[in-house]
Amino acid sequence: MNKIAVVAASMLLAGAASVGTAGAADLSSPMPMKAVAAPEPAPLWDVAFGVKLATDYVFRGISQTDGNAAVQGYAELRLFDWIYGGVWASNVDFPPINQYGTGFTGLTDASAEVDLYFGLRHTWGAFTADVGFVYYYYPGEIGVNTLGAGVPSVNIDYWEIYFKPTYVINDVFTVGGNLYYTNSYAGSGSTGTYLSGTAKIDFTKWSPVKDVGFYVSGELGYQWLGQTDLGNIFVANYELPSYTTWNVGVAFTYKAATLDLRYYGSTLTSSPSYVSGVGFAPLGTCGVVSGLQNVCGDRYVASLSFDTSFLALK
Repeated sequence: MNKIAVVAASMLLAGAASVGTAGAADLSSPMPMKAVAAPEPAPLWDVAFGVKLATDYVFRGISQTDGNAAVQGYAELRLFDWIYGGVWASNVDFPPINQYGTGFTGLTDASAEVDLYFGLRHTWGAFTADVGFVYYYYPGEIGVNTLGAGVPSVNIDYWEIYFKPTYVINDVFTVGGNLYYTNSYAGSGSTGTYLSGTAKIDFTKWSPVKDVGFYVSGELGYQWLGQTDLGNIFVANYELPSYTTWNVGVAFTYKAATLDLRYYGSTLTSSPSYVSGVGFAPLGTCGVVSGLQNVCGDRYVASLSFDTSFLALK
């Protein structure tokens, strides 16, 4: 899951009165001071919202739509420049029957992904800290064992806690990080920890066209996974393979619109292979983690998004 980060930075400039070569007698008189503009108070509340159209929905290197297009949207309430909470949704495609129609994937055929999240986010100068909780809810899932003994073995709703710091080096360079943890990745009972670093280079200051900006950005991360704890008498527990994932892309902005062109990759493979803790895996490490063969590997995604807020519309 493409999940949400907000980067903000502000600086207050104050003028200072200068003292010339006046004598001691002159210094005893009140000196005229230049008025200092009071900073604007942070808004008590705002609601941010947006929508995105994408050729694929890739979450940590794995397609969540089986390589198909996605329509996504969100709304987020922000309070006191500290507290926020929101909902984000996307279509997904987790087919219970494999691509050949010859067997089951073990997936739950959910109709959508709905992320419910809340947290604390605040900016001090160039540094922003964001800590929160997200619950991944998949409505429309078929029940455990619906397709036969052990298929599917679990429903995939789960939660994560996260910490996402960001530092604006200057008006061109921004760096950040993401740390997520769950005690049951995709409902499997396996612990999951995701750690990544991000970087953004913004070229908007050199844009020759007003209101048009562009930047390049990327992310390099690692997903640690552990032993499943399925609690299903028909399915043995096994070790989920950990993996590295990355993405890099270029984006063009015009007011509230962003066109993003991005490449995603990971170390997950779809080739039949021996997987430690699992044994022979006909769909490779990709199949062990996702249940599918064709949702990993190099992926190229184009998306068009619109993001704004109530206060920005005034």
